[in-house]
Amino acid sequence: MTSTAPARQRGFSLIELMVGMVVSMLCMLAIMDAFAVYEGKKRTTTTGNDAQQNGSYALYALERQLRTAGASIVQGYNYGLWGCPVTAYTTTTSSKLQTLPAQSALPSPFTSSGWPLTTRLVPVLIASGGSNSDVIGVVGGNSALQVFKIAVSSTPSASSVVVGNSLGIMTGDYLLGTLSDGTCSLAHLTSSSTATQVSGTTLALDTANSPATGLQTATYLFDAGSTPTFTLFGVDSSTNSLVSYDLLQRPVNGQAAAVTPIADGIVQIKALYGVHTNSSDTSADQIDAWVQPTGNWSIATLTASTSAAATAMGQIKAIRVAIVAQSRLPERSSDYIGKSKLPLFSDLDPTLQYTVNTSTQYRYKVYDTTIPVRNALVVTHY
Repeated sequence: MTSTAPARQRGFSLIELMVGMVVSMLCMLAIMDAFAVYEGKKRTTTTGNDAQQNGSYALYALERQLRTAGASIVQGYNYGLWGCPVTAYTTTTSSKLQTLPAQSALPSPFTSSGWPLTTRLVPVLIASGGSNSDVIGVVGGNSALQVFKIAVSSTPSASSVVVGNSLGIMTGDYLLGTLSDGTCSLAHLTSSSTATQVSGTTLALDTANSPATGLQTATYLFDAGSTPTFTLFGVDSSTNSLVSYDLLQRPVNGQAAAVTPIADGIVQIKALYGVHTNSSDTSADQIDAWVQPTGNWSIATLTASTSAAATAMGQIKAIRVAIVAQSRLPERSSDYIGKSKLPLFSDLDPTLQYTVNTSTQYRYKVYDTTIPVRNALVVTHY
């Protein structure tokens, strides 16, 4: 007779379970170690790429502004526009505001840069930050056609100005006027729904965004276009980002003007002037030396109302900029230990070099470029 009882079932013994657990743990440790190595290399690649992209974009954004610096103003070199202290107004949501000369301290990080409250019409100026980042100021315009001086035909009023020729002047453009007292004013033409060329020779001013007296004492006018640039660039050390600030404080989309971030992961900007100081050299665009923005080339000296300052401003032919980008995440000490100091402009004389203190667990990228500025095109004879 065949038994119908089920066959006896056997499970794993305790020893077999323990051996299996040990093998599983060893495999898991091996997998985790491989994953950690992979993740470390991935983090290194990703953060290195972030630094590279941020640095590249920061340099592109800054270089783009620097290459257009001086547009619409350098042609006024012989007519009182060059180095002229400018007065400007803008309208906020509640009132009319004088923006130039600035009526209060500049916002951080520009407040400690030594940048003067009075802005002069010079394409590019640098305020030395010492061991911190430098601040670079850019001034320029974007006129559609009219770039040379515009003759004033009769005594202007507070709300209009009569010119001999309005060719190329568009509604909504800004006009820079050289005034009889040696200063300059920025006035805004009335805008239309679409930018159209001004008809006639009487230019109506937008009094809310122009000086109270308009351009009544103007001797010459220069068209700065619809969006002139009066911008500071620097590094916000609290966020490690390249930032800009519009000195005209024009509201954007109805919002009050503020410091604007441009690129993350930027920890340092340093700049040098390329100057032509050899008067016997017939090549006016030749760079004779690179100088730091200190001493005779400091922001305070260059913006002083002296003939020496005017001469020095005309000698600036190029600017050399170094941007330092930092990776977003720190490396593990077992993966990477970098240098604690980073040299800038190492191909130049040691007196022109800077040393940037770095965190050894981060990776850094340095971008260095030389940019000619538009005042290199200016000569003293037309």
